[in-house]
Amino acid sequence: MTTNAPDGAPDNIDNAQAGALGKPKVQLSDAELQEYTAAFAGTTTTKPWSLVVTSSFLKKVAWVAVVVVMAVHIFMGQVVDVDFTGAAVTFIDTLAFPLIGIIISVALFIGLTRARVRANEDGVEVRNFIGTRFYPWAVIYGMSFPKGNSVARLELPDFEYVPMWAFQSRDGESVVRAVAQFRELENKYMPED
Repeated sequence: MTTNAPDGAPDNIDNAQAGALGKPKVQLSDAELQEYTAAFAGTTTTKPWSLVVTSSFLKKVAWVAVVVVMAVHIFMGQVVDVDFTGAAVTFIDTLAFPLIGIIISVALFIGLTRARVRANEDGVEVRNFIGTRFYPWAVIYGMSFPKGNSVARLELPDFEYVPMWAFQSRDGESVVRAVAQFRELENKYMPED
């Protein structure tokens, strides 16, 4: 896997993880792990994904949000011209409410259904509401699902973490299976301490 690494960083993450040309693997310090996280922020992989997780709970929430927003905006479009208030209300004004509702609904639906986690032998890609980021296994400390939290976290160096909104506790059995599959990939590809 190759990247557009900044100056001073190796351009091939496989060499950084496994040692170049058959040399033994070198343990990275926390500072070096942070540098790799920054250096490989735009990393992508060409290998097939072993695990793809999305949340059915967030899809249901998105549909409920769309229905509520559209109901409110259609209602407001119907009643905006019921009584004379001194302002001139035209046909375009009555259409504006549902059109704005459509715009808000589309943005809500895309935002809420966007969360996804994909993993393969190169690393983990986390896509939340805004932004997508790829993390190579060399900088991942594991996944946790803290008690009382509704989403899982991807643990990173220096006690940092990334919430993984695709792993929703409200998804029930499907999230339990997804966590088990993620743990298998962790055991297989994550470097030992």
